[in-house]
Amino acid sequence: MGDDKPCCSSEANPLIGPCKPSRRYQSPYAYAAFIAILIVAITIVIFSISPSNDPLDSDVRDRIRKDWDIELRQHPKEVLKRTDTQKRWRLEDDDRIRLREQWGTGVEKHNREVEERLRRDEERIIHIREQWEREVEEHEEEVKEGRRHDEEERIQEGLKLNMFWTDLASHMCTTYATREYTARLVNVPPYYNRRVGTCMATPVKIHAAEYTPKWCEDGGPDNVIGHWEVDQHEPDCASYWSSYKDLGCVSPGSGQRRIEQYFKNLPSGGDWKEFCATTPASFRGMHFMGGRILLSKVP
Repeated sequence: MGDDKPCCSSEANPLIGPCKPSRRYQSPYAYAAFIAILIVAITIVIFSISPSNDPLDSDVRDRIRKDWDIELRQHPKEVLKRTDTQKRWRLEDDDRIRLREQWGTGVEKHNREVEERLRRDEERIIHIREQWEREVEEHEEEVKEGRRHDEEERIQEGLKLNMFWTDLASHMCTTYATREYTARLVNVPPYYNRRVGTCMATPVKIHAAEYTPKWCEDGGPDNVIGHWEVDQHEPDCASYWSSYKDLGCVSPGSGQRRIEQYFKNLPSGGDWKEFCATTPASFRGMHFMGGRILLSKVP
């Protein structure tokens, strides 16, 4: 009866008395205390194993001194490395400066070459233009000389063949102060094939002055007709305008003024439109070559 017995579910329990709890069921406080003790023990072990950082500890000082020795040995290497790096940087800077100067020099040289090339091209173009103008002038002179030579040849041929003008006749006025004349070239050989050229080169005397035909009509050896338009010493063909009338502005702000004049001395049979367009007019200090300008900008 003296031993503890575990509690059990039995009908004899009331007779035996209360049962003591079994050892398998411990208090939670006991577990917590055990865990705390375990943590403290582990911490002590760790601190005892890890090296000390106390600067007064000789081992710590030795370790620090060794670290300093290592750093002192590495410091010259770092200094040399940094010095080499700075030298390399300076060299690279010098290279960049030298390249920049070379680029600047190259750009200036290129610009000078471009300007020089443009100048040479311009001079060459000017030289070519001047040479071309000289060639054009020479060609025109050659053409004129050739024409003069041809005319002289035709005249000489006409003289040799005794060709001359006959039946010179005046006709109606064609335009302002201008009259048409015609004549017939005679003694033209039947075989002669330069009739028109000889006609254009052979002058005729009208009003004591020599004129070459404006155009020729080839109707055969005995019918080569020359046509002239003489604009000198033809007073019967000189139409004119009467005094002008200022009719005021055409419209407000137009800047144009209407001037009216009467047309006079129209030759018999003359085209009034042609004479109106070629008869000069003058008024208010201005001069116009014909009456086609009816609305004139005047102050």
